[in-house]
Amino acid sequence: MNITANQIKDKAKLFGADLCGVAPVERFLDAPIGFQPTDVLKTCKSVVVFASRFPVSTLTSTQASYTFVRNKMIEKLDSIAFNFSMELESYGICAVPVPSSEPYEYWDDERKHGQGILSLKHSAVRAGLGKLGKNTLLVNDKLGNMLWLGAVLVDIELEADKLADYEACLASCRVCLDSCPTQALDGTTISQKKCRSTMAKCTDGGGWVISCNICRKICPNHKGIYKSVTCD
Repeated sequence: MNITANQIKDKAKLFGADLCGVAPVERFLDAPIGFQPTDVLKTCKSVVVFASRFPVSTLTSTQASYTFVRNKMIEKLDSIAFNFSMELESYGICAVPVPSSEPYEYWDDERKHGQGILSLKHSAVRAGLGKLGKNTLLVNDKLGNMLWLGAVLVDIELEADKLADYEACLASCRVCLDSCPTQALDGTTISQKKCRSTMAKCTDGGGWVISCNICRKICPNHKGIYKSVTCD
């Protein structure tokens, strides 16, 4: 049975995604060797990337509330990816879900650097869902940076979405760079080793919480890109 890109995107939204875009595998030729779609699925021809928004109100609450929502978002996106893949298989499509967070197959202990089987942020850019901000978070023009991502690799060619034609950050904005307590951001990349030194902590009760989300919290693009925003 033939299925169009629009039909596939509609199905992703029925499973709970707020955004969905398609990137052809050719857009990943500059991705690191070992982390390209065809390294995960040799017959991959398209990458379907989707995103769900999580509440901005979470940023005003406690570390426990933010961590709870973050964990629920991982569950939600993984569930979408799983159910979406099963649905696509019913159409005779080979569909491989990509984890929205852990597990990592790649881990550099010295650099404290983990890497998923596919960079979801860069995949989202290639699927036209937004641009990366200086805090390395995906920013969508309408839904801002409060997004969690997932993806499914498929072995069929689908009509690709256009790349976003806007910029995520004002050229003069440095609020995330100057506010990062470990100076982990340089405007293009993030030092995971520096970030991990403060981003999470264990509690006396034996649990853990996200203890630093300043780069997301301080960004003016929570609900979308406001061209009138200044960062003075």
